[in-house]
Amino acid sequence: MYSITGINTIIPIIDAKSLEAITKVDMSNMLKFALILLACNFFYRIISYINTVCSTKIQDNVEIKIKKDVSKELFNLEIKNFDKEGTAFFAERINNEPSVIVEIFNSFRYNIVYFLTSLGVVFYIFYVNIYIAIYFLSFSFIFFTLSIRRTKKWEIERKKYNEMHEKYSSNFGELIRGIKDIKVLNLKNVLIKKTTKDQKAIIKYDSETRLKDEKVFFLTNFLYNIFDFFFILLSIVLIKNNLLNGANLLVIYMYKGKATGFVDSIADIYRNFKNINLSIERLYEIVDGNKYSKEVYGNREIKELNGKIEFKNIYFGYDKSNVLKGVNFTINPNETIGLVGKSGVGKTTIFNLINKLYMTNKGSILFDNININELTENTIRENISTITQNPYIFNMSIKDNLKIVNPNITDKEIEEKCRLCKLDEYINSLDKKYDTLVGENGVILSGGLKQRLAIARALVKNSKIIMLDETTSSLDNETQDYINDSIKKIKKNYTILIIAHRLSTVIDCDKILVIDAGKVVGFDTHKNLIKNNKYYQKLYKKELL
Repeated sequence: MYSITGINTIIPIIDAKSLEAITKVDMSNMLKFALILLACNFFYRIISYINTVCSTKIQDNVEIKIKKDVSKELFNLEIKNFDKEGTAFFAERINNEPSVIVEIFNSFRYNIVYFLTSLGVVFYIFYVNIYIAIYFLSFSFIFFTLSIRRTKKWEIERKKYNEMHEKYSSNFGELIRGIKDIKVLNLKNVLIKKTTKDQKAIIKYDSETRLKDEKVFFLTNFLYNIFDFFFILLSIVLIKNNLLNGANLLVIYMYKGKATGFVDSIADIYRNFKNINLSIERLYEIVDGNKYSKEVYGNREIKELNGKIEFKNIYFGYDKSNVLKGVNFTINPNETIGLVGKSGVGKTTIFNLINKLYMTNKGSILFDNININELTENTIRENISTITQNPYIFNMSIKDNLKIVNPNITDKEIEEKCRLCKLDEYINSLDKKYDTLVGENGVILSGGLKQRLAIARALVKNSKIIMLDETTSSLDNETQDYINDSIKKIKKNYTILIIAHRLSTVIDCDKILVIDAGKVVGFDTHKNLIKNNKYYQKLYKKELL
């Protein structure tokens, strides 16, 4: 950068000397300065190319590093942040802000070079004529003041624009994720109209901001025209009083743009600082800020838990009201437990707390008599597998969907796990068998196949605790039997928790946890509950009707 600046500063001076030689028709100096100018431009091009190559590599590495670090921190945020803001909100920041920072650094580098070059020209003008130099500095101060005032207003406008754009991106991201439901509900036209309205508001605000910039640009250019007019008047006065000669006037006139350009570069540098500060602030909120809460784990690492789970007087709510109200129960290792109750009573919330996706408001959760807050993230994540009603299947082959949780597993072991889950017959009927690509979220698989693949993935991961969240609620009886049969085959080797929509799927569990209005109203075998628990009797009879 300093080499480029030095050459850029020298070139105008050589140009000035060349012009002086031309006006005096000094042939020898004309040739000499022409050769020097050619050499300077040659070295400038080489150094500029090397600088561009190096800076591009550095910028790419910096952008990758920023995105990697921010993405890592994103996974440390509590789930409630995503519940509130939406996933697209954070995706917008991670995708855009690192690129903005890198682009600003590139612009900053250019502005520094331009500033130092322009400053060199200003010093040369001071050397040639102090009166014109003082005139340049006086007008430059006016331009600089205007630029700073505009930048302060621009900073406020950009913050508002970012907020509007993030809200729009978040809403639009939700539309993309829900595109299937939007189609079947025939909401396409309604939602297109809504998103168009939101987009119009953003474009309108952006246009208004750009028009304000255009007004400032018009005023600045008009001031430059006034500057040129008075520059000519001042030059005439100086020439008449023998304080300036024609050759020097020609040199100054040729380079007056660079002489005033250092003020523009200072204003651009100031705006770049403000711009990069906004981007860093937005990333800082994710990485180290207090705006979005982070998950907190302990430092006690346990490779394999036995599978005992205890809830002691647990209270929890997603907002101000509690979903769970003093929940107590103990699950012993290798027990299979069913969780039943009406929708919204807290069954899935119990799973979320066991996974430590949320922090309890009150009470303690214990694994093998150890408080969950003492355990490392790896201990919790490696020892628990949760299978939801619509498990996420990666857009890769069947084999890779299983190996992603355990890269060291052999093909033979994969086949064994799939056999346990009654997947092997279907997989072997496919042309590419285990190498078959399943599409986005397993689009080629039926609901039952996705469930069985998710169970196989849990077995491949070899988690001690397996939780199934209403995995059979939307399946036909035959597929449900397949799933139940798969679960029976792995019982006694794992601690299994099953949230059941149909009570018939959990009657063979070791115990059934009955939840009502955020409280445990029963915890026993099906046989004992059907005898002694009136609430469970009511649920069971209702299903039989």
